[in-house]
Amino acid sequence: MTPKWKKWMKRGSVGLLAVCVLFAASGLYSADEGQRLLQRFGIFEPEAPLLPSDVTVAKYFVPGRGAPIGTVQKVQGKVYVIHEKQKTAYLLKADNTLHVEDTLITAGRSRLNAVMNDKSMIALAPQAKLVLAESEYDPDKNVRSSVMGLLWGSVRFLVKKISGEPSYVVKTPTAVCGVRGTDFAVSVSPGAYVSALDRAVASLALVRPAHAQAVPGALTTTVVTGTDSTVSLAGTVGAPSMVGSTSVAAVTTGFASTPPFFVGASAALGVLNAVGPGLATLAMPPWME
Repeated sequence: MTPKWKKWMKRGSVGLLAVCVLFAASGLYSADEGQRLLQRFGIFEPEAPLLPSDVTVAKYFVPGRGAPIGTVQKVQGKVYVIHEKQKTAYLLKADNTLHVEDTLITAGRSRLNAVMNDKSMIALAPQAKLVLAESEYDPDKNVRSSVMGLLWGSVRFLVKKISGEPSYVVKTPTAVCGVRGTDFAVSVSPGAYVSALDRAVASLALVRPAHAQAVPGALTTTVVTGTDSTVSLAGTVGAPSMVGSTSVAAVTTGFASTPPFFVGASAALGVLNAVGPGLATLAMPPWME
């Protein structure tokens, strides 16, 4: 065999080995990727306090401006609300009203469950920060327009289905979630998500090692869906992923959404209940009936 043929055989062997490893990685790790993503619904300590240092905590609650868009149902521990353009935080209690542009912050070992005007419900896990950016609901015309801004931590949403315009969006620093179903949770956690395929590629040195390293200051948005629920998850680049029933997907800063990974009802419901326990049992306050 000539040296030229030996050279081509060597290249071919390396290429074949790479293809085999990548194929094996995509199949071997796909079942585990969903479980690995579910771990992002844990409680992460933020680099900076969620309650800004220039905010003063008031002794008594004062409602925000305008008509209420929701009401607090349950509070555990310390949960704060900062009304629009204010530098005062109020400790929330059951039956306190929520208003447009309210920022909700849960401390460690603290939770909040609330119900909105359209009978949708939200539950904040410990160490979470959520902005009620927009919430409009017209029961006569059956039209809704809700925008939630999740800045940190995990929140469970139980969105009431309506037959009219059902717009409900959750925005994070890295992604936009368009809701097409009912029960789901969103998490914003530190660090980059690196898939098994990326790790396998990097291990073969087919790309620069930096491709599989954490992006400095990166955040990852993760979505998990309940039974019969669907969420559209889009990053800053690429096409959105349709996260179907009992599945999970993620978006890291500057990347496209991962494909959805099916995790099953038991695993999905376990995470949903960990983020927002008892959410489905909340009752509507009298003034919303």
